[in-house]
Parts: sequence; structure tokens; C-alpha cells
Amino acid sequence: IFQLSKLISCCCRKKRFLLSINKLLPALMLLALRENQSSLETLCAMLDLDAVENRDNKLQLISALQSTPTGSKLYAKVCDRQIALRELQQKGGPRKLTLPSRSTDGDLAKLLSSGSFGNLECLSLAFTHVTNACAEQLIKLPALRYLNLWSTQFGDAGLELISEHLNRLQVLNLCETQVTDKGLNYLVCMKMLRKLNLNSTHLSPITFEALKEKLPALQECDIRYTDAW
Repeated sequence: IFQLSKLISCCCRKKRFLLSINKLLPALMLLALRENQSSLETLCAMLDLDAVENRDNKLQLISALQSTPTGSKLYAKVCDRQIALRELQQKGGPRKLTLPSRSTDGDLAKLLSSGSFGNLECLSLAFTHVTNACAEQLIKLPALRYLNLWSTQFGDAGLELISEHLNRLQVLNLCETQVTDKGLNYLVCMKMLRKLNLNSTHLSPITFEALKEKLPALQECDIRYTDAW
């Protein structure tokens, strides 16, 4: 953070520099959610100088800024200078969203509460610290088609909840999660599932056969390193 602050103090108004740090955008957004001043200023500068690589990233960035009082004030000042930003946001939220690996349930809730995510189709929470608690946020995403929970603390309780609500889901990655047969049996409600990753989970042969029978759209199912393999 200290190094970032030093860089920003000398380079934050240089578009070339801001374009070069687009790869750091997930980390910057996570710090912004936690009210790091340098990150908030950097995100505003990226908007101000049109130094964000694509529309989805720009909308994610706006949501991160709006999630805190300080970020909202800084964003409002940028909008005063650029009316087009407000127009962009009013057209709907991003279609894709990837949270940084250190993100928690709280970070996800804060981000999703700060903007419009009704158009979100693809969400990756892979390698984050989210748990079953994040399911309360996930069920608020009606357009979700792709959900990646690889190597999280997600388990049966969360799977039961999303199975009831996210019946348009087509791709679900549960690799290296804590789900068991108890939770996996709820997946039979998700009739649109095409791809399912159950690699390294507590899947039994009986449950796997039931899923194949009751999920007619299922085309791919990774069951490596399970008892059903």
C-alpha cells in the first residue's frame, strides 16, 4: 500500500501509467471497498482519464467506489466533470464480475449493495474466502448463468439456497469446495445446468447417477478425485 501511495502521488494523472495498472484492478477495488484512500483516488483517476480497459471493468470500478462514503463523494466529483459516466451506469450493471482472491462474504455483500447488478451473468469467486453466507447475496442475481466457487468454503447450506433460486444457472464450478451428497442432491432443481465441476468434492457414485438422470441438459461433469470417478 505504501508503494502504491508513492506511485499515485507522482503518476496518478498520467494515462499511460493508469492503463498499465489495469491488471491490478481487482486488488485496487478490494482495497477501495476497505476504504484505502490511495486506491479510491486511483480508481477515480482511471475513470477521469478514461483509462479502464472495458465497459464491465468500468462498471465494477464504479460499484466499488460507491460502496463507501468517501468513494461516493470522489465518484460524484468525477461525474460532475463527466456526465457520460452516469449515463453508462444507468444503462445497467456489468455482465461479468471477478472478485480478488482475498475477498470475504462482507466484501461481496458490500460490492453488490453498491450498484446495479441485475444484468450480471458471470460471477467468479474462485479462491476467495467466501462461505455459505454469500448465498444470501447470490440469490439476488436473477440473470446469473455462470458461477465459479472453486476452492472456497462454500458448502451444503449455501448450495441448498442457490438451488432454490438460481434455476437459470448453466455453469457451476464447485471444485475443491466442502459440498457433500446432502447438498449436491439439491442440484436436481437446476434443470438448465450444462457444465458442472465436482472435482475433489465428497460426491458418491449414487448421487452422480441421480444427477445424470435428473439433469437432462448436463453435457459435462468433472468428477475427478471423487468416489464416483
